[in-house]
Amino acid sequence: MKKRYIFFRGLIHTLDLYTDEFVKLFTEANAECLVVNAAQIEDEMVRLKAFMLKPVTAVISLNNIGLHLQFEDGKNIWDQYHIPFYNIMMDHPFHYKTALDTAPDQMVLLCMDKNHVNYVKRFYTNIKQVQFFPHAGIEIHKEREQKIPVAERKIDVLYAGGLSRYAAEGLIPDLGRIQEFDAFAFVKSVLERLIENPECTTEYVIEQCLGEINLKFNDEQLGDMITELRFLDSLAVSFYREQMIRTLTDCGIQVTVFGLGWDRCEWESPNLIYGGTLLPMQILELMNESKVVLNTMTWFKRGAHDRIFNGMLAGAAVVSDSSEYMQEQFADGNQLRMFSLQNLKELGEAVKDLLSNVNGAQTMADCGYQTAKEHHMWKNRLKDLHLL
Repeated sequence: MKKRYIFFRGLIHTLDLYTDEFVKLFTEANAECLVVNAAQIEDEMVRLKAFMLKPVTAVISLNNIGLHLQFEDGKNIWDQYHIPFYNIMMDHPFHYKTALDTAPDQMVLLCMDKNHVNYVKRFYTNIKQVQFFPHAGIEIHKEREQKIPVAERKIDVLYAGGLSRYAAEGLIPDLGRIQEFDAFAFVKSVLERLIENPECTTEYVIEQCLGEINLKFNDEQLGDMITELRFLDSLAVSFYREQMIRTLTDCGIQVTVFGLGWDRCEWESPNLIYGGTLLPMQILELMNESKVVLNTMTWFKRGAHDRIFNGMLAGAAVVSDSSEYMQEQFADGNQLRMFSLQNLKELGEAVKDLLSNVNGAQTMADCGYQTAKEHHMWKNRLKDLHLL
């Protein structure tokens, strides 16, 4: 029987990039695909209902898009028709508490970090199906027989990622209404602890700091508190992103950055080139013209980020902070270079070495490309789920 899948797109450009890649892969595998425009969901319900007249293999979506759809009777569609809903969680689950607290039984939650799986098992006990599903990459320009050699690329270092501290400002709750403790002092303490110990997760540090002031909550209360204070995660990420770029520019390395917030930095450098915000496909194009593609995790300690694999598949030399998953998958200096957030000096040294030793950078880029091509594309991940 021909496999049939439902996808959602139309809300967020980055998620659409992944969805388009999934649809392409399933179409090539001779599956029938319905792509629903989530931005016009009411108009799309007729098409959706017609597609569901025949058995549907699964829904594949990202960040809860389409998770809570209902027809006229008010019942969740996926539970009503017993259709597995593969919900790929691109961010930490604490960002989506309301959606996940009321998730349908048919949902299979796929987390990009092993710590996120543990978090879901502890704080979302209603979710029965959750598993690790690491990031992967997308290759473009497959028609080329050869990538542009590293030495001939026009961008020295590319970093595509915004400064999340500005977005985090909108997540800060009214700390004055928290009566159990001095929330302002507590928040300051947690952020300092995170920056001093970047190997720790935000939820771990929050719980640790609560214990130090003799406050204990049950898991439901603790989960609510972590959700309230999740903006600290974004502040820690943003702090190290800014420190990383400043370390490189202070070393005399020219860095081209894309994403929100870089134009609001309190510091300036002639080595910092701000390219504004671009569509995800435009970023992939520029990775193919970059000698070094730089990555920092979004505070993922046991996962990865697609910047790593996209950079490898673009034929660039990739430099990233490390994680448990990264250390399991790669040998430092072989497929990419890894650094510790606690020692940014080694980041500057690594990038300088790659830019001055283009033959070594080319060898590493070639090795990274082959590894990503064989093991870290989205088709690999979907095959691991036995969907493709």
